[in-house]
Amino acid sequence: MSAPATHATMFYDGPRQYAAEAGSFLRSGLEQGHRGLVMAPPDRVELLRCELGRDAEEVTFVDDSVAYAPQWNAYRVLLDFAAEAPDVRSRVIAEQSLACRVPAEQVDYRRLEAAVNVVFADSPVDLLCPYDAGALPAHLLDIAHETHDTVRAGGVAVSNGSFGDPLALLDDLSAAVHPPSGATTLDCTSPADLALARRLVRSGGEEAGLGPDAVHDMALAVSEVLANAMLHGRPPSLLHVYDEDGTWVCHVQDSGSEPVDPLTGLLPPAQPSDHGYGLWIARQLCAAVDVGHDPTGTHVRLHARTP
Repeated sequence: MSAPATHATMFYDGPRQYAAEAGSFLRSGLEQGHRGLVMAPPDRVELLRCELGRDAEEVTFVDDSVAYAPQWNAYRVLLDFAAEAPDVRSRVIAEQSLACRVPAEQVDYRRLEAAVNVVFADSPVDLLCPYDAGALPAHLLDIAHETHDTVRAGGVAVSNGSFGDPLALLDDLSAAVHPPSGATTLDCTSPADLALARRLVRSGGEEAGLGPDAVHDMALAVSEVLANAMLHGRPPSLLHVYDEDGTWVCHVQDSGSEPVDPLTGLLPPAQPSDHGYGLWIARQLCAAVDVGHDPTGTHVRLHARTP
């Protein structure tokens, strides 16, 4: 049986510190026969290539503009990489240009980092998430403090006293957010209303300035989530659309009385199934997805970045 996953962070200030710390993490894994994966911005990739020298040939590098497009795609990249050699341990560096994300994406990244501790707990993966202490604001550095049980410094991983219960953090992030009073709302209780919903998404997305691909992706995500609401929730099923802090939001609400498991849809269903894909698909298509529940029902908010 393989050792459980590890999920560490490192705080760096400048390229030299980054290259030394992240490079030693990767090299030590390669020396143990582990496979290496780096998901990072191009300048960080170049630093690690230089630091590793010939050893860089043994590492797979994925630009963060690909790995985190959207953010939850990073899970897919990691799953696909591990599946290529399931009996070999993976040593992974994961970092993106977090400061460039809009507020909804930054909140969703907190959710992503917390969930890693649960959904990959039994996977043969050692994951290191670098955070630029010299450039990132405090509220983004807090993500690292809250979601990693160890901090790597000087080649040594030490226990992180600020680490919180990931399930408790995910629960905190699942508070329901209600649509604003000015939202456009469509009753989608009947399956026949799905076509109306798609038309609303297409027209509203174009009006919000989204490109054709983004409109298509949002329409598909809304269709999946609305179908889930009609099948598993309670009527009425409503679609609200509105703008919020740099994103255009398609907000699906149903009157279901049962809260949604915060881990639902973080990974694809393990076995072939005719259900369970809706939130997973939405997370592969949208800039951010948040799911909340309160006495008014279940609220799933799908975000697309606006120009």
